[in-house]
Amino acid sequence: MVYFTNKKRKNNLKTLRPHKHNQLEFFIADDVDISTFRDEMASMEHPFFALKAGDTKPRVYRNGNVTIEVRSSSKIGLATVFDKDIWIYAISKLQEAINFNQPISHTVAFTPYDFFVTTNRDKSGRAYDDLKKALSRLSGTRIQTNIVYSADDKKTIDFGLIDKWEITEKQKGKLDIGMIEVTLPDWFYQAITKTKVLQISPDYFRIRKAIDRRLYEIARKHCGNQAEFTICLEKLYLKTGSTAALSKFKFNIKQLAKANDLPDYEILFDSITDKVIFKNRNQNTPQAEASRKREKGKKEIFKIKNKILNKE
Repeated sequence: MVYFTNKKRKNNLKTLRPHKHNQLEFFIADDVDISTFRDEMASMEHPFFALKAGDTKPRVYRNGNVTIEVRSSSKIGLATVFDKDIWIYAISKLQEAINFNQPISHTVAFTPYDFFVTTNRDKSGRAYDDLKKALSRLSGTRIQTNIVYSADDKKTIDFGLIDKWEITEKQKGKLDIGMIEVTLPDWFYQAITKTKVLQISPDYFRIRKAIDRRLYEIARKHCGNQAEFTICLEKLYLKTGSTAALSKFKFNIKQLAKANDLPDYEILFDSITDKVIFKNRNQNTPQAEASRKREKGKKEIFKIKNKILNKE
């Protein structure tokens, strides 16, 4: 006779083993077409990236409760704003895949050709060497910050801008020889999966100067879809991470305001108050028009004052 019992086994083993590999080994970026470009929000607001190649000087940036320490672990220098194109490329490809419910991974594989075309770069042999240098700077740059993407976490973390990179020397699955594999740090991956990203203009990759790219990022982060955003010159200077003299930075702001060709945003400089105003080109609201008239009036008053002073 067989007796059935409700007595549980000591180890309470389940029939099925747990999944050992929940994620893809790698995500192939070339298979995804980008409809919109995305950038990571914290690095748009704060100076994670250097403005020129060869800059090895570590820096500490503080803004309110936020602290960021940036340092290079090698002699090649900190990762630059132009090296950040790899970040933006990866974000944009992964976000597109997420939007279409495709599986993604910390490791992103892509051909140099797709990267060059997507980010509006030359496709020369030199561009290939520059890409490898950019990857080396990204892996050699360390960030220490208290910015975390979990409401429950209050801690300081330290990570490289990318964990590692390699060029495939033999075929591996769908990967061809010569593809680049980039493994993203968990902090960065969390930013993407928790949607801490913002859409940016595809014309971002056409901006020639590093400082102008930073100014666009700051405008996009703070002004967003509002009519305008105003910030004092010195605070903006700190946010860019510029190592130039403040007077040189002020000159660059004036030149950019004169050219007035930044994507999405018009930039104005009020020399009386030392404030910079970013105006949304896509906002033709009465408020935006009134603001433009106020700025025009201020400029006229400033000109009149100068004429009176010059006569005296």
